[in-house]
Amino acid sequence: MIESALRAALSEVFDFDEGPRGLLAVRRSARRALASTGFALDSDGAAADSELGGRNPLAALQAPGESYLVRRFTHGGLLRWLTGRRFLDPERPFVEAHLSERLRALGLATPEVIAARAVRALAGAWRLDLVTRRVEGGRDLEAELTQRLARRERAQLFEHFGSWLARLHACGFLHADLHLKNVLVTRTADGRATLWLLDLDRSALRSALTERERVANLARLVRYAWRRREPLELRRVDFARGLRAYAPARDERRRLWRAIVSRLRSRALAHRAGWWLEARAGR
Repeated sequence: MIESALRAALSEVFDFDEGPRGLLAVRRSARRALASTGFALDSDGAAADSELGGRNPLAALQAPGESYLVRRFTHGGLLRWLTGRRFLDPERPFVEAHLSERLRALGLATPEVIAARAVRALAGAWRLDLVTRRVEGGRDLEAELTQRLARRERAQLFEHFGSWLARLHACGFLHADLHLKNVLVTRTADGRATLWLLDLDRSALRSALTERERVANLARLVRYAWRRREPLELRRVDFARGLRAYAPARDERRRLWRAIVSRLRSRALAHRAGWWLEARAGR
């Protein structure tokens, strides 16, 4: 069901429950706490809808002294109207759990994975779920930008975000769905921000990224943010601050920005057509 190498890597931290219906991997240190919620291979236990999440709300699980979130894998774009929660690849939550462990080992903040599950559905498809430890007191970056931040605080946030992205790319990490809602912001008592990676599905950690890959990742982020520039009151100076922190050298920064703009222009028509179709499918 999952490759032996992946299973062996996860077995250092996770136990496996396997049956005719599928496979569940549970973090060994949290096994008892998760069991107390009733969550298992064949049961969602006490999972209830939470206030968190975007298009697909997250479910919440409460154990003694622990809070968990359940993310149910759902297709994006037009596929979600056709296939819903059914997937052909049962490995995806387990791959994500392993990627999360690798990122945390590098010192990159991402919620701790508690369990990964694949359950058989009709016609050879699978329903996939990932359970993570809830990060308390955080807001996604889009929600953070809707707050009345002081000018200096807002500038610092964009600078921090840009340098954080540079570190991710320098580590070889490529987020498959990089946008503002997939970045969580928590703050210390003195206001210092920590940025967390959310939703690592289909993302990758490589030895190095090419400039083409970095440009594509940044262009995706800029396209998402630019569509929301009015409610978020985004200005060109915000983008400039983030890019300056990402690429301090002027020549590199100019080269990257020209490449980002070129990519956005070359794909503008295709994206507009996709948004138009998606909006009508949703109706």
